[in-house]
Amino acid sequence: MNKIFYKLFFIYALIISSLFIIFGLIFLYLFHVDLYEDFEETYTHQQQQITKVLKASEEFAWTEEETMAALEPNLDEKDFYVFLFEVDGNRIFKDVPFKQGEIGKGLLDKAISGEYVAKGGWNNGDLSYMIASPIEGQVIMVMVFHDLSHAYQQVLYMILLTFAITIAIAGIVIWFLSARITAPLRDMNEIALKYAKGDFSQSVQVSSKDEIGQLGESFNHMAAELNSLEETRKAFIANVSHDLRTPLTSIKGFLIALLDDTIPADQRKEFYLLMKDETERVIKLVNDTLDMSQLEAGQVTLKPTSYNLTKQLQLIAVKLEPHLANKKLEIQLIPDNQEMMVVADRDRIEQALINLLQNAIQVSSHQQNIQVMLERKSEEVVISITDHGEGIKKENLEHIWERFYKTDKARSGKTGIGIGLSIVKSIMDLHATTIEVESEVGVGTVFRFALPLMKQESDDEGEG
Repeated sequence: MNKIFYKLFFIYALIISSLFIIFGLIFLYLFHVDLYEDFEETYTHQQQQITKVLKASEEFAWTEEETMAALEPNLDEKDFYVFLFEVDGNRIFKDVPFKQGEIGKGLLDKAISGEYVAKGGWNNGDLSYMIASPIEGQVIMVMVFHDLSHAYQQVLYMILLTFAITIAIAGIVIWFLSARITAPLRDMNEIALKYAKGDFSQSVQVSSKDEIGQLGESFNHMAAELNSLEETRKAFIANVSHDLRTPLTSIKGFLIALLDDTIPADQRKEFYLLMKDETERVIKLVNDTLDMSQLEAGQVTLKPTSYNLTKQLQLIAVKLEPHLANKKLEIQLIPDNQEMMVVADRDRIEQALINLLQNAIQVSSHQQNIQVMLERKSEEVVISITDHGEGIKKENLEHIWERFYKTDKARSGKTGIGIGLSIVKSIMDLHATTIEVESEVGVGTVFRFALPLMKQESDDEGEG
């Protein structure tokens, strides 16, 4: 995170410095233009004053000393000198100090020829600005603004001083601003390292609603999901290990007993059947786990066909007969003599129905009936599976579709790793149908979903 901090700091500093340099250059240029405009105005004013004096001198026939005395205030000021020349290049009114070469011959020649000339540059080691033009009569006026280096130095000094103060203040502000911006990122980095080690006890403190705040919320959401996934993984391993160990332990025990001949020959068939049941239990567990993985990965493709739902339920009841017989239960199909032709993936619907019916068998007490009701509604048939078990508490209903949600959390003493109903929900989602559940503690539970009728079936009903 320090890299980001320093990057932000130096980027902000570079931007501010660059902008200030651009500002300084623009300010210096505007100062230069404004200064030369002031020189032009000063020249015009002095030209008018000198012209008045020269006219008065000619009108009243002043002597050279009198004319010089009148001109003197306009020829030598603190910031400039004024020199007067005749058209032949000879200087007149010579009281103002004059250095040889101070005024270039080219500039003077242009003024003598009638041009208005303005020129700046270095002259005798001093930055100056000169303006020359003809004025009253045959007189050439040259104004030299001297010591401009000092003026520019003063401006540069003020710019640099302001720059230094601004950069110092901006540096402090940028430092704390960068630290504030990167602080949540540093926290996320430290917490992410803990998450990588499996410690999900901490979360990012979100104190803003900007992009970093949203990132923090997403980070916390991700942590919650990872924590949930980790708990799910642990629960899955624990549940699968338990549900695999129990039947495998039983099978191992039976095999040892058979190998040791401790089981009488007339009872061996019974133990073989028990071993078969335990093996089927392990196979179902593995198949359910694989099915769940395929469903979640989106690797299951439905193959809808038209088939007889009534006959399918009758065959399922026969398959489940051994489980029903153990508890002296019976599946009642209502109606049981009316064909319902539906359009769905036969194998997946059978898988869902078996899971729902096995679930109903598991929670039902001895000598209770399980009702499977088929009800035509418009272009679909509604399938309801009702058991008379202990029911599910209201607060647990929303969780029963979750992966690895153990049924004993809602129904104590029941087995299973908690993916049967999750598989059912995924199959129904693939069929774009909704499965609903209603339950009352002490009364029982009803699972209900709908499947589309074959078009001919729905049309016949409409005609009837």
